[in-house]
Amino acid sequence: MELERISVVLRPRTPREAIDLGAAMLRANAAAVWSAWFAFTLPVFVLCNALGVLLGLPWLGLVLVWWLKPLFDRVPLYVLSRAVFERTPLWRETLRGQRQWPWRSTLAALSWLRIDSNRALRLPMDLLEGAPRKQRMARWKVLRRRIVADTSLLTYGCLQFELVLFLSVWLLLLLLIPNEWRPLSLTEFFRHDVRGASTTWILLGAAVAYLAMSAIEPLYVACGFALYLNRRTQLEAWDIDLAFRRLRMRLQSLGKVLGMVFVLACAWPIAARAGAPPKPAAVSLQQVFGQPPDSGTQRFATAAAQAYRDPRFGGERTARQWTFKYWPKARPATQTVPFPALGAAFATLFKILLWLLLIAAIAALLRFAWRWRAGMSWTSSAEPVLALAQSTQATKPEEPPLPADLAGASRALWQAQRRREALALLYRGCVEQASRLLNVEPSPDATEADWLRRAAAIDDPARAQRVIAIVRAWQFAAYAGRYPDDAGIEHLLVGWPAQVGAGAA
Repeated sequence: MELERISVVLRPRTPREAIDLGAAMLRANAAAVWSAWFAFTLPVFVLCNALGVLLGLPWLGLVLVWWLKPLFDRVPLYVLSRAVFERTPLWRETLRGQRQWPWRSTLAALSWLRIDSNRALRLPMDLLEGAPRKQRMARWKVLRRRIVADTSLLTYGCLQFELVLFLSVWLLLLLLIPNEWRPLSLTEFFRHDVRGASTTWILLGAAVAYLAMSAIEPLYVACGFALYLNRRTQLEAWDIDLAFRRLRMRLQSLGKVLGMVFVLACAWPIAARAGAPPKPAAVSLQQVFGQPPDSGTQRFATAAAQAYRDPRFGGERTARQWTFKYWPKARPATQTVPFPALGAAFATLFKILLWLLLIAAIAALLRFAWRWRAGMSWTSSAEPVLALAQSTQATKPEEPPLPADLAGASRALWQAQRRREALALLYRGCVEQASRLLNVEPSPDATEADWLRRAAAIDDPARAQRVIAIVRAWQFAAYAGRYPDDAGIEHLLVGWPAQVGAGAA
């Protein structure tokens, strides 16, 4: 590995600092990562959804694209692993480079390791090191130590970010939908609207999920790759190795300069000796200083002995002072993870829960597919529900039939100050006349919002507006206590549907 070419500052970091480093690496190479990502994943997304439409299961494309995430993760990892050595590849080179990496680890990630919470850390080890299986297992035990909790939190955090992006789009659309078109409850939404959703809406949901995955998944891979680099720096001391390599390069360059200086220094005396004048006579140290050479050494020894005889120097003495018995020990420089056993237990628990969730999701998908093919109604529970509905209708008191003169009966109730009963009678008559006009059976569990939606199917716009006006008047009276005035109720009682034979006024 050419550590001299690496563009990342190698030093031991905490896991959170390593995750920040991964986000910075992705920002620096955003164009190369996402261009290769869309060039590889967009055709796969189109093929998966086309396969689901051809099989009559439009939701199958969304499930397949989600399941193929480990295959897609190879693309941003290839770009980032080259970009840290200042060789950022183009998207064509990235697609061609996928043939150089092994596919056995990817097949494992798509099968029994699909819901592994440490996939971001395992991916660079499997693809970049290329070690045999036994060596890779031993390597993985060492590599994942002390950062299992951080990699699991990274997985769950990115999953939550992806869900937030996916749900934000639908919540925004829900805010733009008029109130009468919204479902009354989540149960009704999943029972009727989701099962009855058209293929276009399902494909639109798959597209939104794909865009959310495209925004978060490269970030997930980049943070996992940064954790991998940080872990190898801690284990193999890459920062010290790189510092020694740079020192060797500087010494090699300095050695060349010193060699040239040594050659010049050896050549200089020879050139100087050729034209030098004759040497003067030798002068001794005694002639220069006027004393023998050993006299200074003797004087220094005498002064040292006199200094040691001074009571302020030398000798032994005893000193007493108060100190803390339990002085706090200095903490080591390396940061340790608190409660490692508890973190490992939580990781195992979450992994078991994810496996159970995956089994339940697969069983639900198989059951939903079987019932989808069998029809839109739940045949297994139709008879008990029908029997329960019949028994409920049998015990429920029958409503009195509508009067022949609906307008006159409603007007009489209104004039008798029984305004709620008058509007209820008018609403019942409107529902019955609209059912006859649409040639449908009036459902006892149909709500006001259902009749507002059915009013849009009436061919006559004037009659559709009359139905909407009567339903709105009943809603305001029943739920808000707001009643129309006498002129407003008289306008509702004139013409269809209060007067069966009349037209819509």
